[in-house]
Amino acid sequence: MAKQDAKTEYQNAKSDIANLLGFFECELGKEPKNLNWVHVEELRYVRRNLIEILSFMSNIEKEEIENTLEETRL
Repeated sequence: MAKQDAKTEYQNAKSDIANLLGFFECELGKEPKNLNWVHVEELRYVRRNLIEILSFMSNIEKEEIENTLEETRL
């Protein structure tokens, strides 16, 4: 396999992330037939990880992201 340059790899990673976000959107469109607290905890787990990743990418504190999310619910 030919060695890729940094720009190509960067663009590939960005494209993959965009596609993964689309898959998340599809998954969020599904709803369990018998919704229970296990489903809630699964989504909370995903939420925690997404906040952590966004904090890493943006250099914004997790608490600030959580506050912003809370404000959007009001």
